[in-house]
Amino acid sequence: MSAHATVKVNISIAQPEHHLANVELKFDKVNTEQVNFNLPTWRTGRYETLNLANGIRDFIAKDSQGNVLNWRKISKHTWQVSGTENKKVHLSYQVYANQLAKRTRHIDDSHAFLDSSAVVMYSEASRNSVHTVQLFVPKLWRSFSGLETGTNDHQFIATNYDQLVDSPIETGINEHHEFSVDSRQYELVIWGEGNYDSAKMVEDLQVLVKQSKHIWQGYPFKRYVFMVHATSGARGATEHVNSTIIQRSRFKFSTRKDYLGFIAVAAHEFVHTWNVKQYRPQGIVPYDYQQENYSNLLWLVEGSTSYLQYQLLLRGNLMTTDELFTTLAERITAHAHKPGKNSQSVAQASFDAWISEGGDYGNNHSVNIYAEGFLASWLLDFDILTKTALVKSYRNAHNQLYQQHRLPKSYNEVDILNILKQVTGADYQVWWQDNIQGTKEIDFALLLAKAGLEMSYAKSTKDKSSKQSKVWTGLKTKPGIHGLVVSSVEKDSPAWHAGLTIEDSIVAIDGLRMVEKDLVNRLKDFKANQTISITYFRRDKLTTTTLELAEIAQNELKIIPITKASPEQKAFFKAWTGVDFPQKK
Repeated sequence: MSAHATVKVNISIAQPEHHLANVELKFDKVNTEQVNFNLPTWRTGRYETLNLANGIRDFIAKDSQGNVLNWRKISKHTWQVSGTENKKVHLSYQVYANQLAKRTRHIDDSHAFLDSSAVVMYSEASRNSVHTVQLFVPKLWRSFSGLETGTNDHQFIATNYDQLVDSPIETGINEHHEFSVDSRQYELVIWGEGNYDSAKMVEDLQVLVKQSKHIWQGYPFKRYVFMVHATSGARGATEHVNSTIIQRSRFKFSTRKDYLGFIAVAAHEFVHTWNVKQYRPQGIVPYDYQQENYSNLLWLVEGSTSYLQYQLLLRGNLMTTDELFTTLAERITAHAHKPGKNSQSVAQASFDAWISEGGDYGNNHSVNIYAEGFLASWLLDFDILTKTALVKSYRNAHNQLYQQHRLPKSYNEVDILNILKQVTGADYQVWWQDNIQGTKEIDFALLLAKAGLEMSYAKSTKDKSSKQSKVWTGLKTKPGIHGLVVSSVEKDSPAWHAGLTIEDSIVAIDGLRMVEKDLVNRLKDFKANQTISITYFRRDKLTTTTLELAEIAQNELKIIPITKASPEQKAFFKAWTGVDFPQKK
């Protein structure tokens, strides 16, 4: 099959209320006696193996004359068809699409969201072929994609399979907006009702997309589509080569906090249009859809994107400095209560992203490529700013990755170290060993001071209350049938040393039955360093242990400007954020 061959894809949605579609694939002449047709085991943007082939039924293989071809399934995601030599192969099968939260495929009576990695099969020979997708959908449905539109409104054309599976299709009853910025065409497509203000969304997206010039020189696209699902269940977002899909609760748009959450996600996915969709680390170039794609640099893919999203928001005045300070305080607090930071480096977390685990074990023994990758990026940005006397920043490093390692090239750790040396003139090997491959402790006070900021636990700038701490156990609980069920125990906390673990059901403290829905109110009766007894059920057996209470800050951490910041600190802040140093209130 030649590189200029065409695969025709027909997707018929005749029973949307039952989440069903019928797919027909027409391949040009095959040159081998048998051919394997695959469905990917994962989709781009989510480093996790998924059961994408579990909704395939009624598979049939024929030649162009209608003769049935023999086939057998040789793995969970591979169909092997025989007798194919010098024949055009036609496949047909039914797809069950009810995986909205995974952002793979979802069909109901109001829309269909189709990520082709969960819908369209491919062979190795057809991967470089042009794919023409024709949708057959209910009347009044409108279809949108980042792909080029074909001869009608429900037809799309992909230059190859890789572009197809990285360009989802949204079709159905939806709201649609178009706007142009810097000779680029943008669209906003919203499915679902909610408390969003679409006019405000369009206005702010127009501002957002202008800010990429502060990081990269040039655009990798001429047209880009923001797809939004306002739903009652699904959450999250995924980047794609020419679009993004953002899923939020239908009532999580109207308050400032909720709206900032939306526009921050939009910024994150837009950054990905460069970072991972145009330059990707070695190990995930090219994508291998049939198995895990390993890299020690996924923290740079995700964590740096989380960091750079705020560069766009701040420079576009879509986020205030106070909101940035709140975000930084939350991240520092989460890091402080993440014992896994001492067990796993951000490089190790990248490689193990495919088998990462959340919950109690994940918190105590692992780190997250998003959260810790953000902090690593922050450290690197400040180090570059310092070494170059504010002339260069981490943004310059990402622009060089875009200029020097655009697909089909890739980059590795040596390439990044070379770019850092180009940007700063300094050798980063020791820094890299300490902060990326190692687990060096972060001095946040020193970091913040460079930009004229400091940490405070006071309730307000006027609050000088003497009671600045509260008791702490390291336990998190949830209401259970017979008491408070332990949901997590922070490593090396008082509860950890007391021997408590997840699924223990706490029924009494100091011999008195627990009547509260959480521990907070009950613990107000005690002081730090006081020893209490905790009675709990484990495997239905009643047990009692003692726990010595510790203390933590009474109030939440706040990041605030230093009262008398120096001109150097103010200049550092401006070079970092692109906005002026805030006046202390």
